Amino acid sequence: MDSQSSIQIITHYEDFLVSFFSLLQAIKIHEDNNRLVVDGIRKFNENLARCMEEDSLTIKASKGFLFFEDEKIPYSKRSKNLIDNMVQYFEALNLEGLRFFSDFDQASPRDILILMRGLDAAGHEQDPVAWLTDILDTNNLAWVEIIQKPKSEEEEEDTGAEEEEIDHVRRERAKKDYTYVLASLKEVAKKVSEKKRVGIRKTVRVVQEIVSHIIEDDEIYSAISTLRVFDDYTFTHSVNVAMLAMCIGKHVQFSRRSLERLGICALFHDLGKIEVPHEVLNKPGKLDDTEFKLLQEHSLNSARLIVKLRASRDRKAKILLPPFEHHLKYNLSGYPYTDWQKPLTLFGRIIAIADVYDAITSERVYRKSAMSPDRALGLLLEGSGKDFDPILIKVFINMLGVYPVGTLLKLDNGALALVVKSSQKKGGRRPVVTLMERGPDGSYQKGHILDLSERDSRTGNYIREISQTYHPSAFGIQPVQHIFS
Repeated sequence: MDSQSSIQIITHYEDFLVSFFSLLQAIKIHEDNNRLVVDGIRKFNENLARCMEEDSLTIKASKGFLFFEDEKIPYSKRSKNLIDNMVQYFEALNLEGLRFFSDFDQASPRDILILMRGLDAAGHEQDPVAWLTDILDTNNLAWVEIIQKPKSEEEEEDTGAEEEEIDHVRRERAKKDYTYVLASLKEVAKKVSEKKRVGIRKTVRVVQEIVSHIIEDDEIYSAISTLRVFDDYTFTHSVNVAMLAMCIGKHVQFSRRSLERLGICALFHDLGKIEVPHEVLNKPGKLDDTEFKLLQEHSLNSARLIVKLRASRDRKAKILLPPFEHHLKYNLSGYPYTDWQKPLTLFGRIIAIADVYDAITSERVYRKSAMSPDRALGLLLEGSGKDFDPILIKVFINMLGVYPVGTLLKLDNGALALVVKSSQKKGGRRPVVTLMERGPDGSYQKGHILDLSERDSRTGNYIREISQTYHPSAFGIQPVQHIFS
């Protein structure tokens, strides 16, 4: 972004703060139909619209600074009092911030007044956050969201919440997010296949929610990407790729907005497969030349179908290219053929890694067995510099660990163990595992947890060593059932 554009955006943010406090002041002393209130609502809407480049606008206060979309607003003669006032206002209400969504433009003047009067009155309530949340829910103000402050360590201790309970909440939240985004993708694909125009607002909203959670805790989302559903591969694959891609994005320090855009690109990267005949997608044997050509068209089809989605031109322009690129390869030797000389976009390179990793670790009708996650990482590393961006491959391996979550291990005592948490100790070669025990019906049950970095206190040797790795499907094990139980 050039300096002129940056200055203009900062000016828009300052204008919004002026209109926010002007309207807040006006409703304190005037009735709803007063000219100053009516004019204040109009300016509030206009300035909010100028600030919102895409589908949401997040305003947060942290450590005395104010952030719009994770961008710190610099102090100036004009902004200093505005920033200080907003930070103090959020502090008084015990809020971290507010998030507005693009459908605020459908809000009526009455809806705006409900929000502003609620914000004005919340300071007199014992629990402002709970009170405001109830106001928004009761009046169905879905275009605005309260962002709560993260709990301090002291507050976490005061709640007396056990670590296991906290982990349970994290797992349940991740499962819910996975379910919602999967349903949203299926809905879009169904309408597209029926030649209906379909909007993506719901999908964007779900991805925005997931981004908030990934920023806070990406490990649980890379773990849930181990979900494998043989009969629903196309959709679960796309969700897994989106989860992994956003986790990579977090590790290379993408902004919230970039993570959201990356998530949408990854989710729709295989949208074009709905136009590939079912018998080609699920053919048990090797594809012939004609069938392979049909399959290769899916990335181009994805881009073409994205153009037809009901979304702003700017939104579609920003998510169009990476789905087209995801099979082009780092050295541009892939498909579809193009005479481009410029390198792939960063999003395209990230999605390519997540796509291949999930594909080769999944069972398919044409493949007898899936590759174990650790061996899949080795294969990706072999393609470093040719098929994949070498720097991003290193980021990906460091993120997942040498033995990624979901890898099935055989220990030196013959026991089977499932990796449930990677470890940075010893270069990630000593993960935390759950022992897999045979149940009465012959299926594997979750046993006790073992940290493979632990040593025998007497000898100093590791308690257990890894002797072999497998893909869990070889033993009928679905990792998510044991990691998220």
